[in-house]
Amino acid sequence: MSIIQAQTISKSFQGRAILSDLSFAIDAGDRIGLVGQNGTGKSTLLGLIAGHIPPDEGEIIRAQSLVISTLGQRQLAYDHEGFAILENPTFVRMERHMRTLEACMVGTGGNELDLLIAEHSGIQARWEAEGAFDYSARLAKNLAGLGLTESQMHQTYNSLSGGEQMRVSLGRLLLERSDLMLLDEPTNHLDHDGLEWLQSYLQSRRSALVVVSHDRWFLDQVCGQIYELENRRLFTYRGNFSESRVQKSEREELLGATIDRLSQRIQREQDVTQTMLSHRKMKSYHSREKVVRKLKNDLETLQNQKNPKRRMTFTFLPPDGKKNKDRVLIESSELGIAFDRQLFEDVSITLKASEKISLVGPNGCGKTTLLEIILGQQEADDGRIRVYGDPVIAFMGQNVIFEDESLTVFEYLASAFPVSETLIRGRLAQFGFRDEAMVKRLRSLSGGERHRLYLCSLLEMRPDILVLDEPTNHLDIETRYLLEETLAAFEGAVLAVSHDRYFIGAISDYLLGFVGTRILAFDSYQSWFKSHKKWQEEQAIASAQSDVSDDDAMSAADLRRLRAEHRDSLSRITKMIKEYEDRRAAFEAGDAIRHAPEDYERYAALLVDLDDLYHQYFALEEAISEAWDD
Repeated sequence: MSIIQAQTISKSFQGRAILSDLSFAIDAGDRIGLVGQNGTGKSTLLGLIAGHIPPDEGEIIRAQSLVISTLGQRQLAYDHEGFAILENPTFVRMERHMRTLEACMVGTGGNELDLLIAEHSGIQARWEAEGAFDYSARLAKNLAGLGLTESQMHQTYNSLSGGEQMRVSLGRLLLERSDLMLLDEPTNHLDHDGLEWLQSYLQSRRSALVVVSHDRWFLDQVCGQIYELENRRLFTYRGNFSESRVQKSEREELLGATIDRLSQRIQREQDVTQTMLSHRKMKSYHSREKVVRKLKNDLETLQNQKNPKRRMTFTFLPPDGKKNKDRVLIESSELGIAFDRQLFEDVSITLKASEKISLVGPNGCGKTTLLEIILGQQEADDGRIRVYGDPVIAFMGQNVIFEDESLTVFEYLASAFPVSETLIRGRLAQFGFRDEAMVKRLRSLSGGERHRLYLCSLLEMRPDILVLDEPTNHLDIETRYLLEETLAAFEGAVLAVSHDRYFIGAISDYLLGFVGTRILAFDSYQSWFKSHKKWQEEQAIASAQSDVSDDDAMSAADLRRLRAEHRDSLSRITKMIKEYEDRRAAFEAGDAIRHAPEDYERYAALLVDLDDLYHQYFALEEAISEAWDD
């Protein structure tokens, strides 16, 4: 059953068409990956589906009572101001409202008290039905899966980084009850463990999903359909992303063959038409002319469906001079560093002139710190680094910062590499900057544009070593393909940090993977991830055994006594809750006319006590399950 039906919708901004004549349907339970080059309108389409943006033409029909939850790339889904990270602002406000109503009940009688009681009961029923009792515990579980530590969950919201704040918003959104989830780049700030957890979570949900992502592995695992935006049109494919690429290739091959046949037929018809004209057979000539005109219209329609050619052609110039490709450029031995904890220790790495190495590990393990040590930007606590032959090293970090953001794209490259205007324009065009894009101010560039421009400047350095920290983060899928092809053909050395499995597999000779505080060599992503998960399991077992050892330190008699006390307390609170619930039910079933004012005061106090008992019950039940159950 369709929950969304879009009929010939179009959207333009400032006179420029973004989407044209799109029609599609989303059924309950669909899992759709929305892909396309940056700027093709993916976020705009999500806004249209959600109803945040109206179409200029066409109509979007939503099923009655459809609940949609959305998360944008930059738009945080919640008002976090003044609330703890594990609090739900809506639930907190509901509790405050109930406390206010309870205070108003004191000294109030008659119809006014009845209205207060009814309002209080309605809010409390909603508060309970929406899962407020265990909300914090469920959110903490989600945030842990997305990679936040327990200490981060208890920080103030504003003290978190932008990526951590987005993970908080994503964790909250995943707890919402919805029929359709719209997620715009939810994988951007997740590490390997977070991606694995999110994949499993989304696979377990029954609600429909439309997700924008440039992570090809994630799309393969989560999606059963692919929607692709190209040339302002929407193309749909069955299956996951890899399957969609096969179908797309077949479609383009068939489309190309059809265009070729139609072009040949038009040429033949034009020849015949010209013959008719030369023989003065005007009736036949006009008839043929109509046929040619129709065929040309058909050809134009087909050509509009043809995908644009690649706009960029990354090319890194080879390092100066022909040298031994197996020569050692950088060699480290027994590196180690610690801050509040040991990040890594006893790390020995050798980077040769033509090697391409990916550095992998979870967030916070020390990947960026290791790069900074290798680049000489930070000193290690232990070990040493040797650099041979004064190699040219080009580095691109996760966030590209230009010294003068007021420069235009053209001015920046011209100031960094003063060559002819023709060469500069040609180089910028290779990286997708043409015409008006060349005069854009650096401050107005998107994340992907900033990375592309910086890559363009790195090209001119003719580096011996490229050091890249998450180079694909802001790049669309097509640009990632181009970068992978370029790095695979690059004649120098590459050391890259990445979470993108496809990118890692495409460019790497081998991997250096964090396993705890050690960094080991692996021949594939799968072999590293297996070792990483095994280490995590061993740590969990060791932690559990440590907890058991702490329990063993208590005498058996003391342990039995403590368990009995907890269970007695739980039984006592259960009986009190039943008694208080019976008293509440009796009061609410009684005749409001016969209630005296002091009866309502006692009723208000009863509600407060009952609420406290519920809190005690759930807190004690959680403590028992976590600390005492065998």
